[in-house]
Amino acid sequence: MTTLDGPRERSGVQTSPPQERIIGLTGIVGTVLLFAALSTGTPGEPQVDASTADAAKYVAGLPGWVAPVEAVGDIAMMVLLWAMVGLALLLRRYEGATPVRSTVAMLSGALVAGFVVLDASQEAGAHRAADLDQGQLAYAYDLTSIGFTNVWLAMGSFALACGWVIVSTKAMPRWLGWWGVVGGIAVSLAQFVWKNEVAWLVLYIPFWLWLVTTWVLLVRRPLGDGHHPKETSTA
Repeated sequence: MTTLDGPRERSGVQTSPPQERIIGLTGIVGTVLLFAALSTGTPGEPQVDASTADAAKYVAGLPGWVAPVEAVGDIAMMVLLWAMVGLALLLRRYEGATPVRSTVAMLSGALVAGFVVLDASQEAGAHRAADLDQGQLAYAYDLTSIGFTNVWLAMGSFALACGWVIVSTKAMPRWLGWWGVVGGIAVSLAQFVWKNEVAWLVLYIPFWLWLVTTWVLLVRRPLGDGHHPKETSTA
């Protein structure tokens, strides 16, 4: 069987796991840790479009243990970034001589990670809560919350680019590619309805379901099983 690592030898010698399986496992670990950290580290978080009073109360009341949990979330995002970059590089092998889409996917993943890791608005607000008024605390909340809605575009770009490569090359099942294309467009458009929690969640959730499904498929069956990269191999 041919994978992205080249022909796999059929012998009794134990070989290392294929790259795609390692990337899939990395993606699963990063995604699970990220969601665990986000769900644990945001106790009582109001809606994205919270009132000034609710946003200020939330930021001022963040307990001290949230900071270490946020650090775990940052680490999880970096783990997930490794997997996102890995997926883009795997798909690049199939895209051809000018890998624009896989490169855009890689850069989009970096933008998502950059926001998650570098944003510290709420933590800064909580740290100086005693010296800030209600409006300033609410502003700290909005920087993170509205910044979160802006990063949906980068998430959508990643899914769209990966899905487009999959659909056009059949590196993975075409239904997964179409799911990525549609899910990427949907989460990008969620910015227009960010004040309606039900509406943006409907457009947002399919992205993560697609991403987890992609990781699982990479683990269960090697990328390119039955399909070959466009690049020619050298002896």
